[in-house]
Amino acid sequence: MNLSFIDWPVQKQLAEESNALNIARIKVLSLTLHLRLITTVMLLVFYILEDHAFQTKRIGLLLVVVILYYIALRLGLNWKKAIHIAILIFLAIIWSNLVFYKEGFHVVTLQYVVIISIYAFYGLGNKWGLFYSMVAILPFFVYMYLEHQLGAAIPWGPVGVSRITVAILLLHNFFFLFLINYYFFNSFYATISALDARTTELTSSLAFQEESQRKLESEFSHQKLLLASISHDIKSPLRFLMATTGRLAKSNPDLPTIRAISQSSYRLYHFMKNLLEYTQFRYRNTRVTFNYLDVHELVDQKFAIFMAEAESSGNTFLNTVSQGVILRNNVQLLSIVLHNLIDNANKVTTKGIIEVTHIDYRDALHLVIRDTGPGMDPAIIRWLNSDAKVPGAELDPESFGMGLVIVKEVSALINARLMAERNKIQGTSIHIIFQK
Repeated sequence: MNLSFIDWPVQKQLAEESNALNIARIKVLSLTLHLRLITTVMLLVFYILEDHAFQTKRIGLLLVVVILYYIALRLGLNWKKAIHIAILIFLAIIWSNLVFYKEGFHVVTLQYVVIISIYAFYGLGNKWGLFYSMVAILPFFVYMYLEHQLGAAIPWGPVGVSRITVAILLLHNFFFLFLINYYFFNSFYATISALDARTTELTSSLAFQEESQRKLESEFSHQKLLLASISHDIKSPLRFLMATTGRLAKSNPDLPTIRAISQSSYRLYHFMKNLLEYTQFRYRNTRVTFNYLDVHELVDQKFAIFMAEAESSGNTFLNTVSQGVILRNNVQLLSIVLHNLIDNANKVTTKGIIEVTHIDYRDALHLVIRDTGPGMDPAIIRWLNSDAKVPGAELDPESFGMGLVIVKEVSALINARLMAERNKIQGTSIHIIFQK
């Protein structure tokens, strides 16, 4: 059986709501509205048949209010405001029963107190539930204060109406309470079931994560052993190869092949050394520690490493960082950055100048590596100046090597930012920017 028409007056409110409990509140609001509409029409018919003029006027006025309420909901009245209005209507019924109607204290009137309390707690929460519960009981204290006689027996409904009319009133309030409890508890149980299922899923995920953690720890130990093996079994032979080819190149300066082999072994050794130092640092440290260092002295140390290769390429190194420039940073990681940038500048420059200088701004210190080479590819400059850690698909990693990728990542670890730009005349400048 299709009951979608029941949601017709609250379609706008349901479309705007995603919370399961609030959806239940809106649905209860719509269901109780239809119930009120049906029972009000039935009461009006019976009051007319029984010739109760006063009750007919009251129920006729209530029917008009219900219809206006229906229209207001359909036009998009906020569901919380709608619940407040419904409770105020119930309060008006209690007051009119007790004050304007003879012997209005009966079971039906008492039921409205229960309805208001439950409707306010379920529909609006504890604060409004407590408030409206106190307000709903107030008319009865006023009624007793005015010295009305309650009597030993409380009537079922309005005096003088037929049993079927009283039955309609009682059944209406009973079904009203039934619908509120059914839909709200159904919503609560659905929410609890969803939470139980989520808890089960999270427990399973946690067990999987713990197993994954154990595997990662095992893999981590294996990789540390592998790293130690690489450091011993590869770095040592590379150092020997670099030293041997370096001596051969000095002994045979006229043989370009030997010089090329010497330069290649030199670069390979230092690249492997850099990569191993960076990897070992990542394995050993959970956080980057910072100490004070002399920038001029660090640049001199790096220039000394590449001096032989610079001479063979006809390059000149200039360390114009002022003596006494102190920076608080990580020596090992900053050394890796400088090593790679100086090495790249030296590789692309022939018979030129590689200069490292500094620019001291109010809020930042720029450590600048300049060269007079052919200039950096604009696409690489854009990548270095961006926040991306790895180059995009348009860049071929072979065009700039692994060194810049390491520089990019290490810069983030030492709280530095890279900025590359082409020089006005020739070459490229790369700024390592440290915020003060």
